[in-house]
Amino acid sequence: MHDPVSLCAEAAAGWHSAWLASLGLRSESDGDAWRAVDAAPVIYFGGITLRCEATKETVLGARGSICDSWQTLNLEPAGLRVWRREPWLVRAGGPLSQAQDPEELELVRVSTAAEVEELEAVSVRGFGTEEATIEPGTWHPPTILDDPRMVLWLARVDGKPVGAAMSYRTENAVGVFGVNTIASARRRGYGGALTRAAVLPETGLPAVLASSAEGRSLYESLGFEEVGALAIWARPHGVT
Repeated sequence: MHDPVSLCAEAAAGWHSAWLASLGLRSESDGDAWRAVDAAPVIYFGGITLRCEATKETVLGARGSICDSWQTLNLEPAGLRVWRREPWLVRAGGPLSQAQDPEELELVRVSTAAEVEELEAVSVRGFGTEEATIEPGTWHPPTILDDPRMVLWLARVDGKPVGAAMSYRTENAVGVFGVNTIASARRRGYGGALTRAAVLPETGLPAVLASSAEGRSLYESLGFEEVGALAIWARPHGVT
């Protein structure tokens, strides 16, 4: 039986490794922690603890913010502060309860470079403002399509993107990441539809994610339960 927080930390490390590799950046893992070797875009962690016994020395040299997966570290003496805490949620493997996606919603399993660019652009708008933009490939380059463990989901209405989500499959779980919808398309069931797709229920694997306060009720309605919490440590002005 796998420790549920370990499942979450493992999925987060795998997701980060995949995206950094797609950007041509290096990462490493020694069993106690995952670390970015090269400086990465600010949306990515620089280090993730993989065991509750991991010491601060395993992550202090990481380049970027630190995901303290069990909230066991005190990094204040090193000049870091807790920027945010989020619950780890886990859903047991198996089918989801029957639910009808909104009729107007088109869910696309991303398969082309143009669709990756579309996903990146709508994610920037979903997590920021609807006017936000980014240079294509800054965070999510199309080379990610070379990694079969990563599945990207795009939501469209009337041919226009309104949201996105990501699935990352490890040997033991499916990590759900980046679920978002733009502000003008919220409260219409699109986030739920994206999440139901992203848990990859056909695999029979448990699904794991770190939840924002805003998304928690949605995930709990889909059968996710809290198993722990993480702390994000950052140097002053080190995250946005």
